[in-house]
Amino acid sequence: MAIISISRGCFSYGKRIAQDVAGKLGYECVNREIILETVRCFNISETDLLKSLEEAPGLLNRLTHGKEKYLSCFRAALLEHVKNDNVVYHGHAGHLLLPPVRHILKVRIIADMKTRVENLQKEEGLLAEDAEKKLRKEDIKRIEWTKLLYKQDIRDSRLYDIVIHLDTMTSEDACELICLAAKSKSFEKLESDEAMMKDAAISAHIHADLQNLCDAQVTCHNGNVRIIVPPSEIRVTGFGNLMIQNRINEQARQDLAAKILKIAQNIPEVRHAVCDIETAG
Repeated sequence: MAIISISRGCFSYGKRIAQDVAGKLGYECVNREIILETVRCFNISETDLLKSLEEAPGLLNRLTHGKEKYLSCFRAALLEHVKNDNVVYHGHAGHLLLPPVRHILKVRIIADMKTRVENLQKEEGLLAEDAEKKLRKEDIKRIEWTKLLYKQDIRDSRLYDIVIHLDTMTSEDACELICLAAKSKSFEKLESDEAMMKDAAISAHIHADLQNLCDAQVTCHNGNVRIIVPPSEIRVTGFGNLMIQNRINEQARQDLAAKILKIAQNIPEVRHAVCDIETAG
C-alpha cells in the first residue's frame, strides 16, 4: 500500500503513465478531482483556485495571503484524499505538499522537448515553433512558482525517489519501474507513517479553516492539536485598531482563541485542542 506522487512537465506522458500505474496496482488516480474537492469543502471559487495554482505569482500575490490561502485549502483537500493510501496523484506539487513518510513514492518524469512539442501539436494544432514557445513559457512559470512558494527548484533530482527520462525508456517500462518500486520493501507503510498522515491531514484542515482569521502554526500528534498564533498574523477585522499597535487586549485574545478552538473541535478526528495567541513583545 503506497501513495505515488508523479511530477511531470506539460505533455510529457505523465498523465498516461499515472493512469497506467493506477490501473496495474488497482489504485485510484487523481488530479482535477482534488481541485473540485477543495472548492466543495472550503466554498471557494474554482476559477480563483486554478489561477492561484497555475498562474505565475505577481507582486500583489507576494504582498497578500491570497495565494497562500488557496494553497492551504488545496493541501488540506489533497491530504484528506490520499491519507488512506492506494492513490496515484499527478498534479500540483504533490512531492512538496505531502509529509515525509516512508510509503510516499515521489516520481519525476522527463521527456525531451521534441516529444513534448509533437504532443502539443497533436493536441492543439500549433506550429512547432509556437508549441515550443508555449512549453518553455510554462516550464519557466512552474520553476518560478515553486521557488517562490516552496524555496525549491522543481528540477532538483534530490526532491524525488525516481527520475525517469522517457527519451531513454518507454512509457511502458516506466510504468513497470514505478509499480515495482511501489511494491518494494523500501516503500512499505509503517504504523507510525499512518499516524503521521492522519495528523498531517488534521493540521492541514485546521490551518485551511483558519485562513480568514489568522495564519497559525498548527501541529497535531495522535489527534492532539496545538495552535500558535503570532500577533502579526491575526486578520480579524474587529481587532483593527489594536493591530495598529501590534497588540490585542486579554478579552480580545480570549474571544479569538474561543473561535479558533471551535473550528478545531468541529473536526471529528481531533481529540483535544489548545490555542496560544502570542502577544507582541
